[in-house]
Amino acid sequence: MKKYWIIGSSSGIGKELAKKLDAKGHNLILSSRNEEKLNHLNNELINNHEIIPLDLSDKNQCLKISKDIIDKEIDSLSIVFMSATYSPDDTTDYENVINVNILGLLHILSITKEFLINTNGLSQLIICSSLVAYKGLPYSQPYSMTKAALYNLASSLHVELKGIVDVKVITPGFVKTPLTDKNSFPMPLIISADSAASIIAKGMGSKKFEISFPLPMYVAMKYLQILPNFISNYICSVIKKNTG
Repeated sequence: MKKYWIIGSSSGIGKELAKKLDAKGHNLILSSRNEEKLNHLNNELINNHEIIPLDLSDKNQCLKISKDIIDKEIDSLSIVFMSATYSPDDTTDYENVINVNILGLLHILSITKEFLINTNGLSQLIICSSLVAYKGLPYSQPYSMTKAALYNLASSLHVELKGIVDVKVITPGFVKTPLTDKNSFPMPLIISADSAASIIAKGMGSKKFEISFPLPMYVAMKYLQILPNFISNYICSVIKKNTG
């Protein structure tokens, strides 16, 4: 039996993705820090799914829960890492941002990586990064840094495990979620979490490595990445001046 373990499924894109996968009849494990919201989501779904509360900032909990999951009778496992924390106005929260956005996943992979490699069916590792991984932008450095790290991690594992584990990375632009609701600056081409989940659900079944959207934002960030630094940095400074 195949399972989808959605880490960060109590709100935002992760919640909407859980609805899409549930509608397709997949077996889910729903995880996030907020057990009450997970129970509420499970009640909304067509099928009943396993709920496992998880605090990504707690290393021991990450290790124990990962071990418990791989000890189950599972033919293959899709780990979908959607969790993120973000504090745009709090420069002191960097440790929590790093713990939740990066270290929690590394703790999980320290237990599950070998299992994913050796499952009977093809397992997946799907990591949600961001288009900010392409270019460092002003403000929210801890968040942007973690998203760049996640992209690098996914890219590395995709090459290392090619043909053994299906590793993909998600690079969204602005999506309306409780995280982006914290922003006070313009967010061009912002889309709904439901639309984002539809794109991701389709991309999960494809052969491509990167699931990126929306296309205009992807192209713009790619250009900033490949342009000489003195040009891309100037463009970013102009944008900062006009929006700040």
